[in-house]
Amino acid sequence: MSAADDKMYISYNNIHQLCQEAADTIKEFNPDLIIAIGGGGFIPARMLRTFLRQPGQPNIRIMAIILSLYEEVAGSSVETVGTEVVRTQWIDYHQSNIDLVGKNVLIIDEVDDTRTTLHYAVSELKKDVAEQAAAKGADPNDTKFGIFVLHDKQKPKRADLPKEIMDSTYFAARKVPDVWIAYPWESKDIVYHTKRAIEQGNDVFLPSTTPE
Repeated sequence: MSAADDKMYISYNNIHQLCQEAADTIKEFNPDLIIAIGGGGFIPARMLRTFLRQPGQPNIRIMAIILSLYEEVAGSSVETVGTEVVRTQWIDYHQSNIDLVGKNVLIIDEVDDTRTTLHYAVSELKKDVAEQAAAKGADPNDTKFGIFVLHDKQKPKRADLPKEIMDSTYFAARKVPDVWIAYPWESKDIVYHTKRAIEQGNDVFLPSTTPE
């Protein structure tokens, strides 16, 4: 069996529909701000925003942070799971005029693998909230966090998320086995990638019911 056969190929169509499917539940959280973890969270965040938009309301603002946990193995193109999160881009609150206090903040990534990156993002953002709240004499607990991932791998995690998130504002479109997931934005041959996704049943799964 080739390495390609071990992967779960996911198409753009599938991701678009996973976001559409999850949106109705996420609307109950009513996010004021989306924070996408790059690079895997960027495309799902943009897709999901389309389905979260309410008539007569502006689009939800998307901010980007970049965290790295995967490390390349020297001398090859293989990546392994690292042990330490590396922050390469964060929110410039002054320049972007972003205030997290009192907001419902939705963090988006493509996959919940070891949960290390998500744990880091929530922990650091909570520190930012505490700092902002202290500066204005507000209650940091007025800020609520939610998480959306396309896939939650069913495996032991290396880190935890706050109970209040896991109890009510953790949204995973699909729970999947602990397999290597090949996302389309990682592909150098999207035709082959999409073909494999179709063969595995990971392309279109819902009939179109909404006109453009």
